[in-house]
Amino acid sequence: MSTLSKNDRVIFWSAEADLRDHKFHQVLNKTEHLEKKYPEDSQIHLLMAQALSNLKRIEDAYQIVFDYRDHLFDKPDYLPGIFKITLQNHAFILAREILSHVSGSRQSAWKAEIIKQETAYRTENQSVLRQAASRFAHLGSLAAYQQVQVVTAALKLPFDEYLTAAETMLTDPFGWQVSKTQVLLQLQAMASEKTVTLNWLDKQNYQISIPKLKSLADYAALTDALREIDRLYAADDPIKYQLMEKELFTQSSYIYPFFDKVIQDSAFWVQIIAADLFGSHLTHPKPFQQEMMAWIKQIHQAESFMKFV
Repeated sequence: MSTLSKNDRVIFWSAEADLRDHKFHQVLNKTEHLEKKYPEDSQIHLLMAQALSNLKRIEDAYQIVFDYRDHLFDKPDYLPGIFKITLQNHAFILAREILSHVSGSRQSAWKAEIIKQETAYRTENQSVLRQAASRFAHLGSLAAYQQVQVVTAALKLPFDEYLTAAETMLTDPFGWQVSKTQVLLQLQAMASEKTVTLNWLDKQNYQISIPKLKSLADYAALTDALREIDRLYAADDPIKYQLMEKELFTQSSYIYPFFDKVIQDSAFWVQIIAADLFGSHLTHPKPFQQEMMAWIKQIHQAESFMKFV
């Protein structure tokens, strides 16, 4: 949570008390006031989402939850309210991601509720569900911006349909690796125990055990490269720093989950990015460095292809 002034912190605590007392309009008024002063504060927004949910503005509530999905677990006390919002919007995949962060009787009860609502959704929305799953499974035929939309929409598939469609799209040799990475990360976030086949950037098939996957921040090759960018540019050239960091994160969506295979030397990887962005020269690269340069070229080719789809 960002640093609130003493008075604003009192207002925030008061809004939390209003939520417990079912004074949802007061919660909304107070969080809207705070949002203007602290527009990036996730806890303010997630508190607002719970008020909106209870005021039957469920789509608005879900949009906030989606926008702040990387911060859903910063305040565990909010999880029951956020879980409720996901199910109100049939966002079964996000609900299962939340499920992976709870335990004991709560986990059993919430899992039973998800399965109950998934079953009801299948019964009531067979045609819509079939079309949505098919569109997700054949993601590779769509333009990049459409793929982003469909991957987001797929969060509202029941788990079995999501997994079946994901297994198809992950093996598509013409699929966009960025979308495949998003799906792998989603399966990892749900703590799925499945093993899937991935047709990766090099067009080879790999067996991927989801429990063995890590989040992006846990791959040393990536974090070492980020530290190198920080060391070289953060203090002296913030514009270059931002460009370098953005490019590295873009590349990570193509490389995942094979960072160790691709980035054999994080410092040299940063040099390659700088050479591409700013025209600096790389002198006499060693054979393993040439391999890394070839991976960069392959990433650029994949990016160029998607621009014209």
